[in-house]
Amino acid sequence: MLHIKRIDRIGMAVADLEPQMALLEGLFGFTAGPVQRDEDGGAERVRMAVPGSSDIDWEVAAPYGDDSYLQSFIDGPAGPGLHHVLLRVADLEAAVEELRALAIEPWSDQWESPETPVDEVFIHPRRGGHGFLFRIRADDADEVRPPPAHPREGTLGIIALNHLSHAHASRDELADWYARVFGMESVHRSPEEPGQAFLTEVMETQTRQLRWEMLQPHGPDSFVAGFLERRGPSIHHVTFEVAEWGAALAACESYGLRTFGQRDGVTDDARWTEAFIHPRHTGGVLVQLFWQERPGIWV
Repeated sequence: MLHIKRIDRIGMAVADLEPQMALLEGLFGFTAGPVQRDEDGGAERVRMAVPGSSDIDWEVAAPYGDDSYLQSFIDGPAGPGLHHVLLRVADLEAAVEELRALAIEPWSDQWESPETPVDEVFIHPRRGGHGFLFRIRADDADEVRPPPAHPREGTLGIIALNHLSHAHASRDELADWYARVFGMESVHRSPEEPGQAFLTEVMETQTRQLRWEMLQPHGPDSFVAGFLERRGPSIHHVTFEVAEWGAALAACESYGLRTFGQRDGVTDDARWTEAFIHPRHTGGVLVQLFWQERPGIWV
């Protein structure tokens, strides 16, 4: 398995950068670093700090010019929306060797230019990544990060980036892959019961910054099956924990957004609530929000 030092950032691709930045700053409470333009790659991007304890940044990228590599993603079945996760490792060469030992062939544009040091490799979505792109870089203590995100009134009140949910035809196959490649460990597995639309397995990451959820369709009318038919295996949603449920709903209402799929429950005598924001309102990402009365009772 790879020895992950840090889950560095989650990246998304959208058609227009400025409106997405405004949404993430205003509603989600992110703070932005400087906008950077990649003339060769045909993209402009910004790195943003996510509020709360997860210590994971968010990157938004948009096409720039007529030959942007991002445009094909945005126009394809998986876009716009979540594009990649960037992971930091202690030793990039060792990570490449480990991937090859796991029968995953990483790739890098930098290998085509021997004079350019290789500082990043990729696990391709269709050649090892189970439908999602993973970027891998060496750990960099000198990297420039955006200013920290502090709590602000009128935002969702995010206190943690809780998990990413990866939809796949088999939670067992996907969980085994995450365990072998990234060293994740299972912390919760939903039982199979009649009438369920999906099955899950939740895994803890090496760095404990967030968790990963394996999401498998169950039953003939599962919405997960519909997602897989439209987009193939990939990240299905991202989940944020909020400090106050009423304040989070009020922030959504101030932006003219309605949440859907709200559920409430009690676990170990502690209340919890969850709901979703539709991808059409978030730049292509299904967002799950949750609140828990006591830490550690909502999986």
